[in-house]
Formats: sequence, structure tokens, C-alpha cells
Amino acid sequence: MNRERLDAFELAIKSYSQEFRDIGLVIDKEPDRLGEFTNLDSVQLLSRMMIPPEYNDRPFIVNNTKFYGLSCIERVIGTEWLSYGDAGVVVGCPGPSLSGIIIQDFADEEQKEKYYSTLIEKPSWTFFALTEPKKGSDAMNIETNLKKIDGNSGKKMLNGEKYFIGNGTRADIGVVFARTTTGPLGIEMCLVEKGQDGFSAESLGTLGLRGPKLSKLMFQNVCINESQIIGRHLSPLKRGMHGAITVFNKMRPTVAAMALGVSQAVYDYMITNKKNLSLDQQLKLEHFQNELITVRNLIRQAAIELDINPKNGYIGSIAKIRATALVKKITQYALDLFGEGSLFDHPHLNKWFRDAFAFENMEGTSNILKLNVFQSYMNGNISYV
Repeated sequence: MNRERLDAFELAIKSYSQEFRDIGLVIDKEPDRLGEFTNLDSVQLLSRMMIPPEYNDRPFIVNNTKFYGLSCIERVIGTEWLSYGDAGVVVGCPGPSLSGIIIQDFADEEQKEKYYSTLIEKPSWTFFALTEPKKGSDAMNIETNLKKIDGNSGKKMLNGEKYFIGNGTRADIGVVFARTTTGPLGIEMCLVEKGQDGFSAESLGTLGLRGPKLSKLMFQNVCINESQIIGRHLSPLKRGMHGAITVFNKMRPTVAAMALGVSQAVYDYMITNKKNLSLDQQLKLEHFQNELITVRNLIRQAAIELDINPKNGYIGSIAKIRATALVKKITQYALDLFGEGSLFDHPHLNKWFRDAFAFENMEGTSNILKLNVFQSYMNGNISYV
């Protein structure tokens, strides 16, 4: 994708951010009301991003160029400016989200048809179920299990719990990671639909980023057919654990872009609403402006390089470390700048401050990401950080 087309895409998608801003505070207070806004152009646009052309007859078209959101660079640009409107609405919207990466890269044609036809029929939510109550998102140590049923039916039983799963209570279909045996090759991904016997979900309360209604998923003897095993046509080396790593590598720049979008929103809010700035305050805002530019360039460079080679996960890790640090600093500074009562007098600042801390825990905490960068350096994959 050349720069001119990406610039046109960025300019066009910026115009949709205000719709998200307009409903952001409503969804933060009442997440269940998001379903009332699925007719908005911005929500319709996001719900179809990451659906490939063979299933998507209504892509985002700018100057006769069709955009499907299948590349990392398209996703980070789109996500940044929609998150500038409201990040809670972004992660709460219907559409493929994280599970879409798994389907795009690992599913067979039958599974793709089931998954994408569900999303095209009507605005539908999906889930990506890896994280567990005791193990976090450590895929190597998950306890949810997938065991064969006696006989030659090929059916298996899924049992276990998943925690902090976005859109889990409202989703129609999603991907669940489970263990079949010990070791890294003993992890499978399966396609699970709402309404399957033994599958239930309940909402969890959160302080920030309330739009996706983080959920607890429970699986009690859920019957999984062979046709639901994602990557069944691939070798064990190229599915399961490899799927989790691929998703994290590809989506970390997108999470970084969410944090950047909120940071830019906070910066613009300060510039617009705070008058009579002191010299120190002006210098501090200039510093934030420069940091916004730097982090934006870092995220987009990471996206471009990941589109070339998805194995370069350390690039997205660096981008996310910088972006999550920035969003926490700038929201805290904004509250200090507006003084006592700012959490009450400025509802958007209140929300941005609460949302800022959620990005740290999405697709790996900063400590895990720093370890990822260090391991890449020690393995000789990078010569500098």
C-alpha cells in the first residue's frame, strides 16, 4: 500500500471518530446499550474490518481503493483515530477482532465460511479466549482441556474457564485455546458458538474500558467436533501455540495505537480547554506533542515491518511499551493541569484516565514485553533496541 493511499485512508477514517466520541460516555455507563448503535456508519465500518474480500462485499472505499483492514498498517491507522473518538467503543464493537487473526491465518475454508457468514449476516460479536484465572495469558500453562470421547467419533469434550474475555457475554462465535496433552504441541484452538450445551458466560465489573464487557467463560463438557478444530489441516507445529504467538505479534501495534489515540485525545483536550498556560506548562505540552509524533512513527514502523515478517514480535513490543507509558503519563498530567475536581468537572478526562490503565494488560504487560525484547536481542534478532 503506497503512502498516498494510506494518507487518504487516514484522512477518511478520522471523520468517523466523532461518532465514537458522541456515544463513548453512554457506553461507559451502560455497556449493554452498544447494541443500539450498530446502525452508525462508524460501527458498521469497524464491524467489517478484517473480513476478507471473498466474504466482504462492503469494504471501506476511499478514492476507489478498497480497504479491508487485513494489514497491520491499516489496522493501526484505523484503530488510532477511532480510539481517538473512544477506545471503549472500539474494543466493544462487533466484528472479528482478535479471533479474526486466527481465522484468517489458520482456519480451513469450511471454518472461514461459518465464521465470516455469521459476521456478514448481521453485526455480530466475537471472542478470543486464551486468558485464564490462574494462568493469565500464558498459553504454555493453560488448564482448559480438550479430551477425546471414548470411541472413534472424533468428538472431544471441552472443560475449563477463561477470564477477562472481551465481548464474551454478547458474542455469537469465538476461538478457545485448550490443552490436549503436555508440551507446546499439545495446545489446540477450537471454534465455539454461542448456545452450545455446557457453554456459559457472565460479565465482570471493570473500572475502565467498560465497552467490551469483560467476561468469564465457562465450559462444562462442551462437545467439540473435529470440524471445530482450527488448523486441523496443518501440522501441530503450525497451529495451537503458534496461533497465540501470531495473534500477539500482529495485534500489539494495534493495542499501542489505541493507547496513542487516547493520548492524542487528551493532548487536544488540554490544548483546547486550558487557557492561560504558564511557561512550564507550555513546555510540557510541547514535550508531549513531540512524544506523540515519536510514538506514532514507532507504531507505524512496527506495523509495516510486521506486515513484512510477522515473526518480528519484538517490534510491536517496543511500540506498545512506549505507547502505554505515554497514555498513563499524559492522562495523569491532564488531571493535574486542570486541578482539584478535574475528575468530576471533566467527564472525558475521567474516562480517559480510567481507560489508560487497561492497555497495560492487553496483549502482554510491559514486563513481559521487555522480556520479549531482551530475548530477541540475546537471540541475535536485533542489534539495538
